[in-house]
Amino acid sequence: MRYKFQMPQMWTLLLLLFGMVMGYEGNIERNNKLLTDELPRPLTPLEELPDNQNQSERNPRSRRPTLMDVALQQSVQQGLNAMAELYGRIQPQMLLNGQTLQHNHPAALLSRFNAPNTETEHREMAAYATIEAAKAFRQK
Repeated sequence: MRYKFQMPQMWTLLLLLFGMVMGYEGNIERNNKLLTDELPRPLTPLEELPDNQNQSERNPRSRRPTLMDVALQQSVQQGLNAMAELYGRIQPQMLLNGQTLQHNHPAALLSRFNAPNTETEHREMAAYATIEAAKAFRQK
């Protein structure tokens, strides 16, 4: 869809927007402070920061975990427990009961095509644990 602005109207709108951005009557300074002073500081690499900025804001003498630490730990533990339940108990039980696909089933053919190795199985287990931990954390 094309907007049917005439050139004078568009220039008027642009000038109004520019005036709003720059302040009243084109004044570049606000409260005796240049606009460039309000820009965010550039990011500095972690190695260049002084050691006192690397410290967390918690009391360094306190060894008590925060509420967030406890919630994260519990969520991670629930995710690992769910992974152990699925891959350690449910999956072997399904294989023992003969709950497998027939050799000509499309999913079985796809499984053979992908041929998972040990690394992908570990990633799959970690992904399942992460999803379960995220669900548990969201419920808390």
